[in-house]
Amino acid sequence: MKIKMIIAAVLAVLFIGLGSIVAIQNTKIHRLNEDLAVAVNNVKAYEAEVDSLNGNAIQFELTAAQLNHSKDSVIQKLNETRKQLKKKDKEISELQYIASENRKVDSIYVRDTIFKNPEFVLDTTISDKWSKLNLHAAYPNVIAADYSFNNETSVVMSNSRVTIDPPKKFFLCRWFQKKHTVVEVNVIQDNPYCTNRNEKFVKIIK
Repeated sequence: MKIKMIIAAVLAVLFIGLGSIVAIQNTKIHRLNEDLAVAVNNVKAYEAEVDSLNGNAIQFELTAAQLNHSKDSVIQKLNETRKQLKKKDKEISELQYIASENRKVDSIYVRDTIFKNPEFVLDTTISDKWSKLNLHAAYPNVIAADYSFNNETSVVMSNSRVTIDPPKKFFLCRWFQKKHTVVEVNVIQDNPYCTNRNEKFVKIIK
């Protein structure tokens, strides 16, 4: 009888041990599959970034540690921006970066002669880091302007816990107020000539 109990106990321990090993391996496999999916996603994101003719972008997926140690210049810029905003690793939910250029060419032709010298030609450029103006004038009545603006936009989305009702003035009272999580959005335009006229951000709830 004792031998049967010992055998049963040993078998139970073995089954429990095997079950634990299988569960641990399944967890590791699941994590590896998740890491693989993230890695594949980021490879596709870089491929889409290189393929300028595609016109589509794929969102990168990074951990806080990867964000802080990335060698990508754009990601480093976004990370520096969120640090300047004093957003902690655990608060960050999303980072976005957009580089754009606006360009327009205008030409003015006047019936009357503006410039008297038949050999007159003027080409000049006024530019800085964010804007460039190429001005062309020529005999007898040609004035053309080619101007462009560069801009870099950084968007930092972070989670913040705030009180549902207006916060109490006394800090101890604020401790006991009900709170909820809101997403704060900071949009930073690097071009000093650009101003955000209107902003709206919508989250689709499923």
